[in-house]
Amino acid sequence: MQENGVTLELLTEDNLPLLLDAAVRDADPLEVMPPVDGEPGWNAERRRAFLEFHRGRSLRADQPVEYTYVIAVGGRVVGAARLQPVEDGVEAGVWIGRSHRGRGVGRAVAAQLRALAEQVGARRMVAVTTLDNPAARQLLDTAASTVSGDTVTATLDLG
Repeated sequence: MQENGVTLELLTEDNLPLLLDAAVRDADPLEVMPPVDGEPGWNAERRRAFLEFHRGRSLRADQPVEYTYVIAVGGRVVGAARLQPVEDGVEAGVWIGRSHRGRGVGRAVAAQLRALAEQVGARRMVAVTTLDNPAARQLLDTAASTVSGDTVTATLDLG
């Protein structure tokens, strides 16, 4: 799927190493995966944990927990987007490498995720972020939002 030069491609074992390279090159581990004990930064253990995280959620041989898409701009991997089935819809999540933020990539990805959610018959799309993430909050400005503590939950009713 493509919009404004931004493409989404379903995550596979073949493009998973490219996603890891993008994360190491342009993101902090805490921006793209659950915490891993140890020294900060992209050490060997965190790289392995990143690969296993995606294999355990999106690349499972049986039923995936979520569907992850590699985000590319001009053919270069710059981040990931996901849709996770939840009651009555999907939960969306996105991370974009720091050097590609503020360039409209997030808006293009959000539009593509919405189209993918509608294709699978989801009735609503939910996204969760924090109050201190203005870029994500701006992307969610068209959805009905609620705030609880420092968490913002946006819900968009689909078709």
